[in-house]
Amino acid sequence: MIICRNCGAEGDQKYCPGCGQALQAERISMHTLLHEVAHTFWHFEKGFLYTLKELAINPGTTQKRYLSGIRLRYQKPFPLFAISVTFCALALFFISRNTANQSVQFYYKHYWFMVQAAMLPFFALITYILFKSHDLYYAEALVMNVYLLGFTSVCIISINALSFFLSNGVVSLLEVILLVTYNIWTNLNFFKGKVRWWIIVKSIVSIIAGYYVLNVISNLVMKWFI
Repeated sequence: MIICRNCGAEGDQKYCPGCGQALQAERISMHTLLHEVAHTFWHFEKGFLYTLKELAINPGTTQKRYLSGIRLRYQKPFPLFAISVTFCALALFFISRNTANQSVQFYYKHYWFMVQAAMLPFFALITYILFKSHDLYYAEALVMNVYLLGFTSVCIISINALSFFLSNGVVSLLEVILLVTYNIWTNLNFFKGKVRWWIIVKSIVSIIAGYYVLNVISNLVMKWFI
C-alpha cells in the first residue's frame, strides 16, 4: 500500500482513491514541466486545443456536454477564458502599437483583461434573463458565456491581424459578423428544441445589450484611468 502525499489516503493503484493524485509523485524536472505544458495546450484529444476545436465546430453543444457532466476532456472554462483573453490582450497591444491613439494601446495592455472579466457576470445575466427557464441556472449561463467569450477572443486576434492589410472599418465589420454569427450559432445549439427565430431575436438583443454596456465601460475606463 502507498500513502498519498496529498491527502494521506492509502492505495495500491496508480492514482489515489481519495483525491485522484498519482500515488507515485515524480520529482519536478524540466522534462516534467515541458510535458505538462504540451499536455495542457497541444493535445487535440483533450485540454486547451481540443476545447477550442470543439467550440469552433460545435458551439453551444460543447457547453451542454460540459454542463451535463462530460468534463474530463475539456479545458475548464475559467482557465480557458484567462489564457485566451490574456493572449488576445497581448496580441491587440502589439497590433495597435503603430496606431496614432496611444491610449488604445495602453488600454489593451493594462485593462482589456480586467474589463472582459468584469463583464462576464453581466453577459451571463443577459443570457439568463432572455432565455430564462426552469432548466437553466445562472451559473450554467455563466459557464456558457465564459466558453463563448474565450473562443471569440482567440478569433479576434486573427481578425485584428488583418488590420495590417485592411482598413479599420473592414476589420470592425468582420468582428461584428463573427460575434453575431457565432453568438446566434451557439444559442441555437445550446437551446435546441426551442423556437429558432425567437432564439435568433434574443441572441441579437443580447449582443446589442452586451456591446453597448461593454462600450460604455471601456470608454469610462479610458476616460478615468488613461
